[in-house]
This record gives sequence, structure tokens and C-alpha cells, in this order.
Amino acid sequence: MSRSAVSPSGAFRGGPIIPVLYFIVPLLTAMAPRLTPFLLLLLALVLIVAGFRRGLPWRALIKPNAAMVALLAVAFYAALSAAWAVDPRAALATGALFAGATVATFAAATAIPSLDPGQVRRASLAFVAGVCCATLFVTIELVTDGALTRGVMNAVSILQPHDTKRVRIEDGRVTDMRLAELNLNVSIVAFMLWPGLLAVSALVRDPRRRLLRGLYLIALTVPIFLSEHDSSQIGVIASALILPLAWVNARAVIRGLALAWCLGFVLVLPLAFLAYKAALHRADWLPTSAQARIIIWEYTAERVLERPLLGIGADSTPAARTKTATPAEKPRGFVQARTTGHHAHNLFLQSWYELGLLGAILAAVAGAATALRILLLPEPAQPFGAAAFTLFAVMAAFAWGMWQVWLVAAVGLLALYLLMTAAPYPRQHFPDTEDEP
Repeated sequence: MSRSAVSPSGAFRGGPIIPVLYFIVPLLTAMAPRLTPFLLLLLALVLIVAGFRRGLPWRALIKPNAAMVALLAVAFYAALSAAWAVDPRAALATGALFAGATVATFAAATAIPSLDPGQVRRASLAFVAGVCCATLFVTIELVTDGALTRGVMNAVSILQPHDTKRVRIEDGRVTDMRLAELNLNVSIVAFMLWPGLLAVSALVRDPRRRLLRGLYLIALTVPIFLSEHDSSQIGVIASALILPLAWVNARAVIRGLALAWCLGFVLVLPLAFLAYKAALHRADWLPTSAQARIIIWEYTAERVLERPLLGIGADSTPAARTKTATPAEKPRGFVQARTTGHHAHNLFLQSWYELGLLGAILAAVAGAATALRILLLPEPAQPFGAAAFTLFAVMAAFAWGMWQVWLVAAVGLLALYLLMTAAPYPRQHFPDTEDEP
């Protein structure tokens, strides 16, 4: 839709709610990642209402594009897999939640370019401030073994976890907490790295820009590398390598990322078998978590070959693991038993296992189409979009389950962060939304 379709008479200038939300949402998601789905819906709703008040037609909010259609196809197929899924309810719920997050994110993204430029600037500044506060919180938690979180748990006993795998509870009080308990918080901070750096780049003029970008980069990477979350650390390193390449030739890099995403689905099965055959699961030079991943990947890859076309159904890995009749085997020298775990810790492999060949193809197309939409950002913002996509792709290849609700919502927020922080660039940098790369 061309911007000329937005009526200037519907200008919406009043109220600080959008800047306030762009401050609060990063802070609250870093403090309590489980709130991410609620906060995505809240931010999306406010942006959509603001777009309407600017005169944006409702048809523009639901106008389909290649990425949106591909993501909704994944959601529909996930829900359809309930017909053969090991856990039909999980498949239906997963498809519905994924579709809802997709529609909310794309509708809100369409509304952002219609906002008042002053409001966009304030929202971008508020986002940087919110990220800095969130980073300070996570850093304090890391260096004090979660003192703030433990204090809240002890003050409100209902918040104490039943699983004592990562916390120690003595006399009804949480006395110790493993740093791994903060991995979700660290992941949230990592997702905010490149949008915040883009905001600083867009809002600050030379000569202070380079100094402030350096300070921001240091502030966010310190807690990430203080943590035990290797996947976030690898993602930050990989995306930092992509950023300067994209500054040189953003179009080529972004298209390369789309191709690499698709190749991930082609190569994941043979690589899982090769890593296991090379005995990397016994390699002492690898972290224990990496050795465990290799065992999970190889065992899951074997299960893929049992139902290669349709898979076991979306989000059915936990149910399939529970229904296994024989106990998991743990050979001598293995850091964990041969099992699928609660999920594959790899989006590419989990797509194969749960959705089969067709689902893997749909996920490949959806990711590639999403990557190519980075080319619709203003040209100065495209390298930051490429870095953000790289960060997500690397983390998706090593860390979380692909259907975890907080992760799906965090990716939606990442898109809304990028679009808002890119908006301060001159409007002529924005192509019409009809222009597909």
C-alpha cells in the first residue's frame, strides 16, 4: 500500500503510550520472559489502533505477502497434523498460537510506517532506554546468582518452582539458583542487541554515534558472555560477522541468508549422523551441553526416518517420548541417555521430526521469505536486519524448541523492534509495501 492512501486528517499525535510500551516491553520481557506472548499482543494491539487513528484502512492490515502466507501455511499445517499427531491437542494449540502471533505481528508491522515521525523517534529512544535497563537487570542477576529473582520467589512463595533442578530450596526458601536458570532472560537480551544498535545509528549523528554504538554493544554483550548460554554467545558472534559483510553488499548477504536457511533443512539430517559417527558426543573439548545435543540430534534423526513424510505431529515430541515403552539407553561415557529430549534443540531437525518432509519444505520457504523481506527495510537498516536474522537462525539451530510460546512471541517482538528503530530514517528509504524483493 502506498503511503498516499493514509489520510493526513487522521493524524494521531496524542499520548505517550507507544513510547511507554517500547520502554516497558523490553524491560518486562527480560525480567519475566514468560510474559512475552501477552506483551506482544498488547504492543501489536496498540500499534494497530494507532494505525487506524492515522487513517490506515483495515484492508491494509491484513493484506497478504509472501512471508505472511508462508508462515500461515506452516501454522495451518501444524494444526492439520493433529489428524495424525501423537498429541493432537498440542498440535491444534500450536497451530492456532503460531497463526495468531503471525497475524498480530504483520498487522502491527503494517501500522508502524503510518505513525507520526516524532512519535517514532520517541519510541526508538524509549526502546534504547528500556533495553539498557533490561540489560542492567540481567547483569545484576548474573553476578549475584539471581538475587533479585530469588528475593521475589521468597516473598511470593507461589512463584517458587516445583522443579529443583536449577534452584536449591531450604526451609521453604530459595537459597541458590544456577545461572542456566537465566538463559531465557539472556536470549531476550540477545534479541534486542541489533534493533537497539540500529536505533542508536538512526538517531545519533556523528561524531558521538561511534562512541555510543560501542558503549551500547559492550553493555549488551557483557551479560551475554557472562552467562552460561552458549547458543546466544555463538549467535552474537555469527551475527557480528554478518553485519560488516551486509554493510558492503546487503542484498547479496540477505539472499545468501535465505539460501543458507533452506540448506539447513537439507543438511541437518546428514550432519546429525556425521557428528555422532565422528564421536563428537564423547569429545572432552566440547561443552557437556554440546555433547548432549549431538546425542539428541542423532537419536531424533533416526526417529525422523521412521515417519519421514508426515512426522509425528506438531509439538508432539514430549508425548512421543513419554509413550516410548522401553527405557532410554545410556551407554558408558555418554553425558545423557539416547533420547529425543523434550524437543530437538534444533528448529531444522524438529521440523523434520514433527512435520515431516512437507512441513520442512514449508518451514524452509517461510524462513527464506521472511529473510528476503529484510530488503524492504530502509537501506541503512538492512545490515542490522541481516544480523538479527542470523542471530535468530543460529539460536534456533542450537537452543530452544521451535514451538515454545515465549520464543515465537519474542521473534514477533524482534520484528516490531526492527521496524520501529528503522523508521527514523528518511521516509524515501522505505519502498512501497507492494515492492517485493
